[in-house]
Amino acid sequence: MEWKLNEVIVETNQCAKCSTCAIVCPNNLVKFDNKPYIEEECLRKGNGMCFEVCPRVSSGKYQIKLRENFKEKYYYARSDIEGQDGGVVTAFLKYLLESGKIDGAIVVGKDEFWKPVSMIVLSEKDILKGSKSKYTVSTLDALRKAGEMGLEKVAVVGLPCQINGLRKLQYFPYHAKHDPELGRDGKPVKLPKIEYLIGLFCMEKFEYNSLKEVLSKYGIDIKDVEKFDIKKGNLLVYVNGEKKEIDLKEIEICSGCKMCRDFDAELADVSIGSVGSPDGYSTIIIRTKKGEEIKNAVELKEGVDIEAIDKLRKKKLKRFKEEVERRRKNNEPVSFYWTADYGGIGKRADGTYFIRIRAKPGGWYTVEEIKEILDIAEKYNAKIKITDRAGYELHGISGFDVEDIVLRLREKGLITGSEGPLVRATLACPGAGNCSSGLINTTELAKIIEDKFKERPAPYKFKIAISGCPNGCVRPQVHDIGIAGVKFPAVNEEKCNGCGRCAEVCKVEAIDVRGEISYTNYNVCVGCGKCIKECPNDAREVKEEGFLVYVGGKTGREVVEGIKVGIMSAEEVVEFIDKVLTVYEKYALKPLRERLPHVMERVGHYKFIEEVKSLMKNKNT
Repeated sequence: MEWKLNEVIVETNQCAKCSTCAIVCPNNLVKFDNKPYIEEECLRKGNGMCFEVCPRVSSGKYQIKLRENFKEKYYYARSDIEGQDGGVVTAFLKYLLESGKIDGAIVVGKDEFWKPVSMIVLSEKDILKGSKSKYTVSTLDALRKAGEMGLEKVAVVGLPCQINGLRKLQYFPYHAKHDPELGRDGKPVKLPKIEYLIGLFCMEKFEYNSLKEVLSKYGIDIKDVEKFDIKKGNLLVYVNGEKKEIDLKEIEICSGCKMCRDFDAELADVSIGSVGSPDGYSTIIIRTKKGEEIKNAVELKEGVDIEAIDKLRKKKLKRFKEEVERRRKNNEPVSFYWTADYGGIGKRADGTYFIRIRAKPGGWYTVEEIKEILDIAEKYNAKIKITDRAGYELHGISGFDVEDIVLRLREKGLITGSEGPLVRATLACPGAGNCSSGLINTTELAKIIEDKFKERPAPYKFKIAISGCPNGCVRPQVHDIGIAGVKFPAVNEEKCNGCGRCAEVCKVEAIDVRGEISYTNYNVCVGCGKCIKECPNDAREVKEEGFLVYVGGKTGREVVEGIKVGIMSAEEVVEFIDKVLTVYEKYALKPLRERLPHVMERVGHYKFIEEVKSLMKNKNT
């Protein structure tokens, strides 16, 4: 039967065996027995959610990290509860259950033969059943069962690949650009909300049958094993109180693990393992606010050996690169899932990639930066495209070369990005000092805006444009936020002699000369300031100047002109953008489906803008 995930990932030995695909099919077609498969025909041939959540199709890490704002704080700890290397996971789950933070937790237990079994735990007694490490393939099918049971909030303990898949599930609309797949009954799969993701350190998983065979070789029956552990390249097997060591090289690892580059579950709320801490303790890496809550479960100590963790990170990355290179030489399929670790990367119709370099403020580049872009294009035989936001794109890049190019660009201060649901590069005209019509320093304001909002996540693309004058060469009226420099005139009647020069230069015919005085029709005047500049008698003075702001414009499949909000200072402009993004995030219902003007129309333009102004006012008071 035709199934896209099988053709692209499973049969090419890139499958991480995380089982995320098996829990998201609304028709429950995807089964898992050491690897995913389908028993019934899929009407869409696998072109659905099972493919889109797969962490080996795309890691999705860049967009996820923007939204989670990950950090790394290192501690070690142990609890008085029995568990693997200090029982920290067990203690944390116990705290979350007892405090009502979760209704249950998804962990991996074992049957009598140490075969991993996905479990739902609802009590401390249940937790202890899954408190020992398993080193073979495990699944997440209990997550689906938890939803069917009516559990609403859960924590999940998983390996790095599983955490990656579940993070993609959490942020599914931002990756797939649509809502979850509906089943034959018109409903998506019922899953509980994943409140906490607890990641476990992992170098690799082993094939269960291979593990049994190797144990048998040493006279060990797997059902007699009390505990497994891994230390210094050896599998430690505890039987009848005795410890036996087996070289890990004897046990076959899952083929997909060679394609993994994540040792410490970098997308988890908190990551836990034994490396880097004293014997009997667990190393804890806190990455999010939710991860901070582990402090309520165990007493944390500082002094983790971070170098020991980095050593294994590098070892795993080295193995990954060796496997990728082997596949390159043998012309074997590679999904290049890790290109989604970086911003501004996209796949072209011909299977190669493009790399978008985020435009520099105002679109100004140094000679050295341009040379660097040209050198890269020449080295990798890439085509160069200049985008309409003054950025550069390198096209025709092999997936094997994407990461090297991105890292090289970073070294030169050129970041990739400005693609996807986030604040795009600020578009700006040359502005004052460069253009004779310019009234404001557009580059200076663009720098301020870029420093504040560069790559900030949003429900959909969010575009900002700055025009140095009302001519609007960069079309500020049709951007989510548009800014134009304005300078409105007033007449000094003592100096005005009615010479008419101001009327001659006014392109919108907003000036009328009657007798010895010129008059301005402010219903027509656009605030270009040309009459002020051209008056030979200095009779035209500045009445009002600043940044005229528009909100809620867009182009694309439909063109919407933004609403003129008023004249602001540079500080007010920055604050206004911040609060618009806040209110947009609040009311957006469909990520990557609703642009700002659509949300404003649904909420009500007046209500939306007034809420923005209220937030600005509250901050100032």
